[in-house]
Amino acid sequence: MTPIPRIIVIDDNPAVHADFCRILTPTDSGPSRAGSEVGDSSDVKHGLNRSPAVELETARQGADGCEKVRQGFSDGRPFAVAFCDLQMPLDRDGLTAIENLWDADPQLQVVICSACSGGEWENVTRRLGHSDRLLILKKPFDDVEVLQIVVSLLEKRRLMLTAEARQDQLEQLVLERTRHLNSAREESEEFLQAIDSILIGVNYQLQVLRWNQRAAETFGIARSDAIGRRLYDLPIEWDDWNTLRDVLQTDRVERTPRLETSFRIADGERRVLGFSCYPVDGQSRGALILGTDLTRQRIVEQQLHQARKLESVGQLAAGVAHEINTPMQYLGDNLDYVKSKFERLVAYLEKTDELITSVESAGYEPELLAELRQQAAKMKLNKLCSQIPEALQDSIDGVKHVSRIVQAMKELSHPGGEQDAPVDVNRVLETTITVSTNEWKYVADVETSLQADVGSVLGFQGELTQVFLNLIVNAAHAIGDMTDEGATGKGLIRISTQRTEGFVVIRISDTGGGIPASIRDRIFDPFFTTKKVGKGTGQGLAIAHSVIVQKHAGRLTFDVEEGVGTTFIIELPAMNDFRTSSESSQTKIGVLV
Repeated sequence: MTPIPRIIVIDDNPAVHADFCRILTPTDSGPSRAGSEVGDSSDVKHGLNRSPAVELETARQGADGCEKVRQGFSDGRPFAVAFCDLQMPLDRDGLTAIENLWDADPQLQVVICSACSGGEWENVTRRLGHSDRLLILKKPFDDVEVLQIVVSLLEKRRLMLTAEARQDQLEQLVLERTRHLNSAREESEEFLQAIDSILIGVNYQLQVLRWNQRAAETFGIARSDAIGRRLYDLPIEWDDWNTLRDVLQTDRVERTPRLETSFRIADGERRVLGFSCYPVDGQSRGALILGTDLTRQRIVEQQLHQARKLESVGQLAAGVAHEINTPMQYLGDNLDYVKSKFERLVAYLEKTDELITSVESAGYEPELLAELRQQAAKMKLNKLCSQIPEALQDSIDGVKHVSRIVQAMKELSHPGGEQDAPVDVNRVLETTITVSTNEWKYVADVETSLQADVGSVLGFQGELTQVFLNLIVNAAHAIGDMTDEGATGKGLIRISTQRTEGFVVIRISDTGGGIPASIRDRIFDPFFTTKKVGKGTGQGLAIAHSVIVQKHAGRLTFDVEEGVGTTFIIELPAMNDFRTSSESSQTKIGVLV
């Protein structure tokens, strides 16, 4: 239920109280009559004195009126309007009374009832200022004027209370929404802190705005030490800061594919970071970096790579053992032959020594000479003199061959350094061909055409060796499938190198029938293979593509001659400019069987 508005009249004249009572609380007896001070009410027509329902209070002095206003405000029943006289005997200054009224209730609407002149109004505005809470009602006043003022001020009061109530509601709504937003922000912050990824937010000046717990753990920098600082001012030694800066400092940051960079933190530890960059528009224009610490993953990948390399070496071990066994076998046979023949030669030499001794003693013994001749004929001394050097030469050649195989195995199994270095492509190919001999010797011949001055490339020798080995073994397997493992004849593997402008080009061709058209777009996919179970994992060409394209900035393509074979083409950036010398056309040509 809406409370009845309250009005207080503060005036030392009882007649004024009576007039306000008559105007604001009329009876049904007829039209109201105004007192002499109020003025003639003959113009007030019947019905104009219908006052709104109000509760009227009066006070004879300003102090009494202020006390009632203060009490009403304290009790929760404030006055809406106060009619106050400026000239009251006990109040030397009516303006002070009004100031006290506003101290008691700042929202109180005050109507000054006085016949004030212009000078008095200047004094009022000088003391009280120009306020929308203050009106002047000059005496004598009219009933209708009083009623209109009351209606207007009560409506103003109602609207003010409604606005205050609405403002309170809005403030409560804002507080509630703020609480929900804070709760949502805290919840989202908890989610962001919980994700197992590095989350860094920067503005267009690369000033850090967000730094989650994973970032703090990865970089060893607390959130409080990172927020507000520029990314490049943090104690992080980026290996490729220019790339990261270019991605983040474009006029409009674009979403980037996943990039990878490495860095060193304060304690000198080197780590690898894979990250993506997302643009952030709006007031805090900048970028959001979402990254993952790939250090452990790269270590595991390197270990797996070495494991695959060792697996390849293990697969070749039986063939290498066979290759070593063959020269060692004829080396042993020749040495046994030399030993047995040399024992017989010693016996002959002993007899010869006896003969010499006999001749020296002038005692000629025909029997000894005949025995010596018989023994020489039995030993086939002339033939022995030619065979022993041949056997020794064969033994020497066998030892050299074993040495080449062992050296090739050592080069193949060498892990290589972490940094790229000059790689002699021809030397690596020769080593790989030697080590893989047992894979191709029964199904194919290998023909090489290696340009003598092809030069070197900057790369990782161990990984390039792995690529060449995979391609040669694949070629041998393809030819083996075509020739029933050599039963219907041998195929041919051609390996060539050539220096073109800016690149070293390696071609490895086979006569294995070619790659079927249906699978040509999948051969570089990881784990895709057409080989039988146990013969291939589907990783060889995928690894080769990754090593050539990603790690060496080269190209790996292939040409297929349907029904004939496949040629894999490797293009690696050369270290030096192309040389157009007379020697550049010289090639090294040979056939290995």
